[in-house]
Amino acid sequence: MILYYIIFCFGGLLLLYTFKRFSKTKRKINPNETKVSPLQTAWQKTKQQAALWHYYFIDGKQQNLMRNVLIVCIVYFITLIINTQFIRFNSFMVTAIFAVLFVITVWKWGRRRNRKDFEVSFPEVIQVLNSATTAGAGLLQALERCGRDIKGRLGDEFKYIYRRLAIGEDVTTVLEDSYTRWPYKEFYYFITIVRINLEKGGQMKEVINRLGRVIADSRKMEQKKRAMTSEARMSAMIVGAFPLFFFIFMKFQMPENFDFVISDPKGRLVLYYVLGSELFGMGIIWWLMKKAT
Repeated sequence: MILYYIIFCFGGLLLLYTFKRFSKTKRKINPNETKVSPLQTAWQKTKQQAALWHYYFIDGKQQNLMRNVLIVCIVYFITLIINTQFIRFNSFMVTAIFAVLFVITVWKWGRRRNRKDFEVSFPEVIQVLNSATTAGAGLLQALERCGRDIKGRLGDEFKYIYRRLAIGEDVTTVLEDSYTRWPYKEFYYFITIVRINLEKGGQMKEVINRLGRVIADSRKMEQKKRAMTSEARMSAMIVGAFPLFFFIFMKFQMPENFDFVISDPKGRLVLYYVLGSELFGMGIIWWLMKKAT
């Protein structure tokens, strides 16, 4: 028994010694490494996601904020009226569900719209940069031309990038800030090329041409994936819509059953079961589709 404790203590001391040596060696390899706690990392990530959500909500233009807030308030009051007249759920529950759906809808719709704008406009950015570099213009002049010739939010983004670089802001800070609004791998490769070229120079035209070919191949592959999964996605949407249509049908054709589901505590259990199983099933379908693509 004593031998067991001796071996156990020796193993613990050996583990501590190994960890100490590893930490010392790591500090020698990277003496300037700064430790960031997981809480700070999570908070920074949350701030970035919140800023991106706000960007989606205002459609990239601050003047749209009041208009969009007014639209949301109108939709919320209409939802409360419909709930009072037909569904008769608890008002607090309706407000909570509306808030969650509002945040998710803005995020999903804004991300999809942002991605669509990027896929449409970014090939034009590559063409404009190729034309400008072929004509002998510098990279800053090429970025200015992108902001002038490209329409939409991506064009506005390049105007913003050019203005900040022109007044002498740090290249890395400007481009990383832009990447938070356009978090796509193609844009990351692009800003990496731009940053290296601005800091150290290089063959801009050849690298941009290669990036353009890679983006074209990636878009073709993405279109093939969407075509292969379109039938499954449509089937999932149709199946998911069945309970909603049946709920509306039951309201007008079977009002007694509708009142039982809405008002009676036992009926509420049935309703919660249907909603929970529906959300669970759609979540599984979404997870499978995400893995497939």
